[in-house]
Amino acid sequence: MIATLTTRHAPTTGTPGRWLLAGLAIALLAGAPTVQAEDSRLAEARACAAQSSRLARLQCYDALFRDHPDAAQEQDPRSPLWQDVAAQEAERAADDVGLLVRETPDTVLMSAPALGTVPPRPLLVISCDDAITRFQLHLSEPLEAPRAPLRLQGAGVALDQTWRVLDAGHVLSGGRGLPAIATLKRLLGTEQLTLASERPAIDGLRFDVSGLRSAVAPLRAMCRW
Repeated sequence: MIATLTTRHAPTTGTPGRWLLAGLAIALLAGAPTVQAEDSRLAEARACAAQSSRLARLQCYDALFRDHPDAAQEQDPRSPLWQDVAAQEAERAADDVGLLVRETPDTVLMSAPALGTVPPRPLLVISCDDAITRFQLHLSEPLEAPRAPLRLQGAGVALDQTWRVLDAGHVLSGGRGLPAIATLKRLLGTEQLTLASERPAIDGLRFDVSGLRSAVAPLRAMCRW
């Protein structure tokens, strides 16, 4: 904070130094809360930087911005994982509709677009970050419901589940950790995955997951299943 001091002519009977000292005191008192707030925010940012997982760091920074609205005027309700998937899909070749896999030292990210749809397409997402497996469906248009019952169909498999709606409707979560792993193991032999649901936005979505068993190997190794 920058304090602006306005110089005034003091009466001849007063003491000029007194007015200057008073002005400095007011400026210091006014600036103290701002300095303390900045110090607190810096400490919180350092704590975020100390997170071992990239996704955990991004989530920490996101929470920090939410706590300090002046740091980010508009908050995007979509998670760092959603943003990472969108960035990955932006690199997809126009004629590629299969599984796209990206590996980093601490994450494995897999995505596939819904067949027969136009961009921005619904995306099937499988990820491993911080040794946690996630199975999700990402939507560009939010789904206005807390949960979505659906059926996953493929290769002699039909699984009836209820997925949670997250990220202000942009993400349907098929679970994390053991529930996600259990579902994925049932789908390893599937070539094309079809979703059936009472929700029109996701009913009939189809995904090319051919080669899933081999493509998911790096993710299984990182998440140890």
